[in-house]
Amino acid sequence: MDLAKIFTGSLTESVQITLIIFVLMVIVEFLVLKFKGRFLNFLKKNRLVKYVTASFFGIIPGCIGSFAMDSMYMTGLLGFGGITATMIATSGDEAFLMLGMAAKGEISWSIVLGMTALLFVLGIAGAFMADTVSRKTKMKFCEKCAITYHPKNEFQTGHFLKEHIVNHIVKKHIWKIFIWIFAAIFVIQMLEGQIDLHLTGISMFYVLFIASLIGVLPISGPNVFLIVMFSHGMIPFSVLLANSIIQDGHGLLPIIGFSLDDALKIKVFNFAFGLSIGAVLLMAGI
Repeated sequence: MDLAKIFTGSLTESVQITLIIFVLMVIVEFLVLKFKGRFLNFLKKNRLVKYVTASFFGIIPGCIGSFAMDSMYMTGLLGFGGITATMIATSGDEAFLMLGMAAKGEISWSIVLGMTALLFVLGIAGAFMADTVSRKTKMKFCEKCAITYHPKNEFQTGHFLKEHIVNHIVKKHIWKIFIWIFAAIFVIQMLEGQIDLHLTGISMFYVLFIASLIGVLPISGPNVFLIVMFSHGMIPFSVLLANSIIQDGHGLLPIIGFSLDDALKIKVFNFAFGLSIGAVLLMAGI
């Protein structure tokens, strides 16, 4: 095994993907800040519109879309079903990774777009189910509080560069993304030549369960391994989808700080929902 060659190849590929992700993150950050107000106006309408809007913000790559819905939940404008829709639909920074890998031809665009569309639909369906369950079980939720958004300096060049690109994207995200991408690519490429990681039969249900448990963690990094494994054909789509449904990157962190009890209810529902979807698709051979 040529470790130096694997290291160099992994490093080069990681840098290329991270640069693509960085550009995408800057674009998404700007667009969400620019048009967020217009979309949030829809939240004042009926329940279906709230679910659709919440799920739409969820499929926006990164955490800023889910953070916007977190603030709506904490102010009481969005309910349990709506925030559940967001957390089902979101894949956090992993969505940027899939876009970056698609741009390099490592994952097909049809898979990425299909996954995004499916998460959007499942987010809406999950929202209806979550609200139904919460009503029938008479769940109690934390009392909401008023949170004010101050957009005054948001689009001044210096402010956007410092607060959104440097302090947010660079300091909080991009370096961590690079480390996890490099670690995942390096480890999997090193093991691929030594161990048969293509699991089949009943063993894949154990992989599904482990992938679902990884999705429970309120962080982005470990889920990167599953995307890289999928791109190498080591796990099926059903396992990746289950993980994507359950995991929400950093999206749940504000809710955890606001109400741990509420966050646990969201996570328990999403875990059961994602694991069930994944198991059905896995049994169907997908």
